[in-house]
Amino acid sequence: MSVMTESGFSYARAFGAIRRMGFGCAVLAACVPGLCAPALADACAARLDSFNRAVDAAPNEAAQAQIDALVGDPNCGGYIIPAQRRLAAARLAAAQKLIAGAAPQSAYLNLIVAADQPAVLWQAAATLAEIRFGDRNFIEAAKGFDRAIEIVNNETMTPRDPGRPTIEGLLQRAAAARLLAANAGQGKSGYVMTATRDGRLGGIFSPRVRGVVPRAVPMPITFEYRSASLTDEGRQAADELARAIREQQPQIVRLVGHTDLRGGPEYNMKLSVARAEAVAAYLKQNNIAVAVEPEGVGADEPLQLSDASGLTQDDVYALNRRVEWRRE
Repeated sequence: MSVMTESGFSYARAFGAIRRMGFGCAVLAACVPGLCAPALADACAARLDSFNRAVDAAPNEAAQAQIDALVGDPNCGGYIIPAQRRLAAARLAAAQKLIAGAAPQSAYLNLIVAADQPAVLWQAAATLAEIRFGDRNFIEAAKGFDRAIEIVNNETMTPRDPGRPTIEGLLQRAAAARLLAANAGQGKSGYVMTATRDGRLGGIFSPRVRGVVPRAVPMPITFEYRSASLTDEGRQAADELARAIREQQPQIVRLVGHTDLRGGPEYNMKLSVARAEAVAAYLKQNNIAVAVEPEGVGADEPLQLSDASGLTQDDVYALNRRVEWRRE
């Protein structure tokens, strides 16, 4: 049995999608390396032993208190992130068991929020983002997927590379959430600024994520209806693109405009070209000196989705109305 929301979204189905994309998270080993059987001379041995016993008992406040004790001990700094990751994984696994048993959202959501809170486990961030996506809270979903990407990109937080398919899945979901946030309406729409890392744009704008280069970056640049005039949110998104170009200094910027299926092929082609040209003109007005090549493909290249469950037809239209930055 799947737990369903009023919109028909199934959290169990979402977790199936998470597992297919590599987002699944089993409980970490009984002891994270570096937390098991510390040498007796280690000043943190007693604290680590207390932590391991607390997590083994339950991923609750008692285990969190042991991490707080590690944080407060200047001798134990090297153990803090592994301990946080172990507790986060235990909390996430406990939540997954509740979901598998068809528990209501109220029974497991706090566990997932707590697992994500220290921002050390990308699976927790991605799982919470999927739930927000299913609730149609696309702003928080976009932030969560960006957070997951940043955690993956940090080798201290994520020692094991999750692999290209997982990373590409995270990038795709982050882009989709941002596009839908810009088009959602009903007080839940708007521009979502991409996560930053070391003062530079990260998330879908990352030059690379563990060696994976995002080749097509869909921009949440929105336009007035049947027009190439940017909305206020569209200008914010175009400003972010300008920032990314300044930071990364590509030799050429290729912009590709897309439309949804509504309207004839000739109209859609003209509109897609006009919108790409409008973004190119905006970049030029904002002192971007790099050569910009705008083009349009109409409705011929719809956004490829690994999972469209819970999306309406209007959502699909919104995802296909986009301007992409194509990296060569």
